[in-house]
Order: sequence, then structure tokens, then C-alpha cells
Amino acid sequence: MCRSVPPSIGVTSLWYSKHSWLRGFAPLSWILRLLVECRRSWYKICTNRVWNAPVPVCVVGNITVGGTGKTPLVIWLCEWCTRRGVNVGIVSRGYSGKAPKYPILVDERAQCRDVGDENVLLYRRTRVPIAVDPQRVRATQFLLENHTIDLIIADDGLQHYKLGRDIEIAVLDSARGIGNGLQLPFGPLREPKSRLREVQWTVVKGGHSCIDLPTSVMHLEPVEFVNVSNDSVLSIQEFRAQHIGRLQAIAAIGNPGSFQDTLEQIQIEVIVKTFRDHHHFRSDELENNGSVIIVTEKDAQKIRELPIDTSHIWYLKVTVQFEDDVDKFLTSLFHKYGINLMDPI
Repeated sequence: MCRSVPPSIGVTSLWYSKHSWLRGFAPLSWILRLLVECRRSWYKICTNRVWNAPVPVCVVGNITVGGTGKTPLVIWLCEWCTRRGVNVGIVSRGYSGKAPKYPILVDERAQCRDVGDENVLLYRRTRVPIAVDPQRVRATQFLLENHTIDLIIADDGLQHYKLGRDIEIAVLDSARGIGNGLQLPFGPLREPKSRLREVQWTVVKGGHSCIDLPTSVMHLEPVEFVNVSNDSVLSIQEFRAQHIGRLQAIAAIGNPGSFQDTLEQIQIEVIVKTFRDHHHFRSDELENNGSVIIVTEKDAQKIRELPIDTSHIWYLKVTVQFEDDVDKFLTSLFHKYGINLMDPI
């Protein structure tokens, strides 16, 4: 399998557009789809190639490239399990980070350049044990050696078949759906749409289902603004009252359009300046020219590590809300795999 190079914002926009000329690559996309399905079947047949952990493993991922809201869902799921007495641990490949050695545990001293911005965010929000290693099997083994864990959550590991899994959760963005429906590199699909029929739970962010399968709809609800420099907090109403009229916004995430939509939802009218996903900011890109800069919570993790004054930079904290009650469904699903849940704390 050829590994794809992470796309630029422009290429991603093409994948999720209506440009008909891309359909000319459909035959090549079908061949790549066949290779992907053969790889999946190979792991199903050659079970000796798969390592199964001694505790249940839940994979949270997506079949498309680009932001879908996976990280907020992982945070929500960790909090949901923790309130029910489950000792959760996270394993991740640590995309955008490059540690001196692997595996590595994430703690309050972790740096984005080592473990990746998403893992620093996950640790700050959940405080659950997190192990990072490009080899997720090794990360899982390391995590189990160092912590008492009831459930492993594999972040963004849907296509990493060497790690056995009990539960699979796929996340989609309602506005983007599956884009032009083509396989990488001609479209956004890592795996064909039919792969969604195999997962236990499909979650769609932002609105009604964009696929003809049973799904749960989740929304990212803005909570408050947090100052990157000192973690002081302002309500959304307070922030608007104090800073409206002199704002900038930047985002280096997989789907910056979703950040724009969220700001508009809370009546903050500002055009988001976008960067490549996981972009490592330079100091001159964040200069204090009298304006207040709004960023995403993921970007804030990298920015707070820069040797500059960040008192003019705030991030918008969001949380996950589901349109329907998912507690009963998740409780039944987890019990099926031997995960014992207490009444929520």
C-alpha cells in the first residue's frame, strides 16, 4: 500500500467539491479501493498478524481525510467512561510529533513537537494515561505495562489493523460527507463507504446523517473562551462584549470551515485565516498588533509552547452534545464486550 502525503488545503477542497473532472480518475480510484479491501481481507484471514490486547480495545477513527470532530468525541468518550468507573487509556501514533524515542507516555510536561498537538490536548482535557508510538501495538503494550487499564481507546486507528479491536467507531462530518466518493489520492476516502457497515457506531458531526446508515448526530457546542497565556476564562457573552471589533482568527486543523461555522454560531463575525493541519506556528504569525486572536483548542497547545507573549490569544473551548440520548446504546455495547459500568458519578 502506498502511503499518501497529507493534502494541502486546496487539494482537500477539491476532494469535497463538485468538480466533475475528478470523476475521470474513477477507474484508478476503483483499483486503489480494491487494494484497500484486499489489505483488509488479508488481516481478517491472517489472524496471526493481529495482536489482541488482554482488555477491550475501542478504535475511534474515520474513513475520510480531514477533520470530522474525532478528537472532541474521544474526549467525550473518555469522560463518559470515567464517570462510570472505567479506567481508560489512549493510544495514538502521535501525528505531527517526533519524540526522541518510542513509546512515550504523555504527561503535563509533554511537548507537541514530541507527542503531537492532539495528544497534548487529549491529556489536558481528560488526564487519562496516553501512550504514543507509531507502532500502536507497542504503544498499547507499553500503556498496559505502566497503568491499570480497563479499556483502550485507539485514537485515529481505524485502518491500523495490526491492533485487534472489539469496538469500532467511525466519525463523519455532515457538511463534507464522503466528498466526491473517490479513493485517495483522487478523493478523501481512506476506505470505501461500505466499510461503515462493519463498525459498531457511526457518528455524524453537525447535522442530519449524510449517509443511508443508522447514525448518531453530534454537535460541537461552544462553552467558553480560555486565555492561552494564563488559562483565565471568559464566557462567550463576556468575550464578545470586551473584544468585538478587533478580532482575528486562525486555524490549522483538518476542517477549518467548521471553526468558521462555530464562530458564526456564537455571532462572532471574523474570517478565519487557515493553515495546513498540524501547522507549527512561527512567532511572527501571532504578533500582537492590537488585535485579539482566536484559535482552536488544538492549535492553542502548540502556541503556548512558543517563546512569545500569548496574552492576546484565546481559544474557544467546545464540548460534544448528541441530539439523542446515547447512554443506553453505549451501555449495551460496552457490556457486550465485558466492560462493566457503574452508575455515573
